[in-house]
Amino acid sequence: MIQQYLTRFDVTRDGYSLVDSYLADWNPTSHHDNGGKTYDIAGYLFGAVGLMKDYPNEPKAWGFGRYSSKKGSENEKANWVETRTIKLEYYTKDRPQKRRELHEAAERLGYAHCVFDSSDRYGATTVAIILPLTEAINQGQYARLATVFAFELNHWRAVDGYSSMTHLAHVDKDCVIETFEGAVISPNAKIKETKNLYQHINSKHFCAGGPKAVAHLVPPVITSHDGLFEWTATPVETAQRTADELLASIGVKLG
Repeated sequence: MIQQYLTRFDVTRDGYSLVDSYLADWNPTSHHDNGGKTYDIAGYLFGAVGLMKDYPNEPKAWGFGRYSSKKGSENEKANWVETRTIKLEYYTKDRPQKRRELHEAAERLGYAHCVFDSSDRYGATTVAIILPLTEAINQGQYARLATVFAFELNHWRAVDGYSSMTHLAHVDKDCVIETFEGAVISPNAKIKETKNLYQHINSKHFCAGGPKAVAHLVPPVITSHDGLFEWTATPVETAQRTADELLASIGVKLG
C-alpha cells in the first residue's frame, strides 16, 4: 500500500508550531465516493479545507513529512524524519491555469499527482503539486528528487526553498484540490536513473522567471560535407536537439 504523511502546522509570528499528523493511503479517486469515511490523502486534504470553512483557527500550513517531535514543536530539520511525497510550489497570477499546466506536465510524464491552491508565507498566490513515492526518503534524497522533478516538469517561478524537505505549503478555506492517477515513483530507481543529470542542475535555476530566449526561424537542415545532399532532421534528431537546447539553457553540457 502506497502511503503519504500529512502534517499540519499553525503559522506563528516567528515560525511554525506542529499541530497534528496523519498517515494516509494514496488513492486519488476515493474522495469521489460521497458519504463514506475515507482514509486516503485526498480525503484528509479535503477534510482539512472543510474544517477551515467552519473553524477559522484551523492550521493553515501543510507539510508532507513525518516528524519525531510532539505537538507545539517547530518545523525544523532536526525534527524531520522522512517523507513519501515530493512537493513543488510555483508562483502564479492565475491559479486555474497553473493547476492545469502542472497537471498536463505531470500527466505527460505519467506520474500520479495532486495539485492544489496555496500561497507563500507572505500571501503571494502559488500552486503546489505533490508526487507520491513508493517508499520513504531522507533529507539528502529529498533535495535530489525535488530538483530532478523541477527539471522534468520544466516550470518556472518555483518558490525559493522548494527543494527543502521542511518547506511548507500555506492554504486557506477556498483551496481547490485536484488529484490524478498515474505511476507512483520509485525514489531509489529515479535517483539512479538521473545521477548524471542531477550533478549538472542548480536547484535555484527554476526559481527564475523563465529560460533564455532561443530563436527558431525555420526547421534546421542537415547537409553532407560536400553539399550534394541535404535533409531535415528526423523526429529522433529533433527530440535530441530539443533536449540538448533545454540543458544548454541552464548551463548543462553532457558528454
